[in-house]
Amino acid sequence: MGIAISLSAKAGDAFLPPFVHRLSPAVGLSPFCAPAGGILQAERTAVLTADWRRGASRLLAALEEAGAAIIVPPAEGEFPRERLPFAEGRRLAQLFAFAGAAEALRRQGRNPEESAFLLAGGEPHIWGRVLSSLGNEVNRLAIFTQEPETAEGVVQRLYAERGLMAEVFSSPKNAALGAADVVLSCGMEQRAYEHILKRGCIWLDFAGNRPVLRRLRSLRPDISAAEGFFFRMAAEGGEQAEGRLAEARAYLGCEAFREGFSAEDWDGERLFSALQEKGFAVSGFSAFGKRVKIKPHPDKKP
Repeated sequence: MGIAISLSAKAGDAFLPPFVHRLSPAVGLSPFCAPAGGILQAERTAVLTADWRRGASRLLAALEEAGAAIIVPPAEGEFPRERLPFAEGRRLAQLFAFAGAAEALRRQGRNPEESAFLLAGGEPHIWGRVLSSLGNEVNRLAIFTQEPETAEGVVQRLYAERGLMAEVFSSPKNAALGAADVVLSCGMEQRAYEHILKRGCIWLDFAGNRPVLRRLRSLRPDISAAEGFFFRMAAEGGEQAEGRLAEARAYLGCEAFREGFSAEDWDGERLFSALQEKGFAVSGFSAFGKRVKIKPHPDKKP
């Protein structure tokens, strides 16, 4: 099984069948180019040498010149990033965070309106992105942060715009941590407080904190833990795509998302609405590049 990096077509072009180039990292890489895009594969067990990396950089340069717009990287592993933008799926996942959380709850047979949501860790700019899809069904929200003062602006805006009162706390002893039905992890903290989390809760990571995600999936089998979504795209005939590919397609097909892709400050609600109009909707959940299921709630009666 190889590591694949898909290089998509330039904006406005149709998605064409990709070219595939297999390589031996020991001998380097001869770059190729194509107007539509391509896939670069390397064996997982191989050592990526300096020659391989130089060759990969030449390949990216050639594809950029040929009109490639964005890279779909492997779920794990490194690749030169000095040229084109990378579709890691995280931006799209952040925009659809609460929409995805509500879908996960419904799959457990629970009502989002009656559930408690928790933002854990992170900073205001990440919270702003994650709150982009906050719907009217959210009635209970808390923010767990070691710097409560940084959340003041977010809390004031939520109350002014939505009438939603959010609790902010910094101690893991606060009852809100153990009461959360959904935890939206937004930071790189080294602890998941897995011994405190509510039985059968949902943990969604939006910061790329894979050490905590792995530990949580290992120690708490009752918890449904994911780091991204699968998306159904109406423009693609209802086809489903894992978050990285969906993000690349959003980049190509949605001008607003493309323009805001590398910006620090997002108008997240506008981007979320624009992508909804394009037919993007959460259709599944992923971790480490693979589809994962939302587990039935352990206390839910059949």
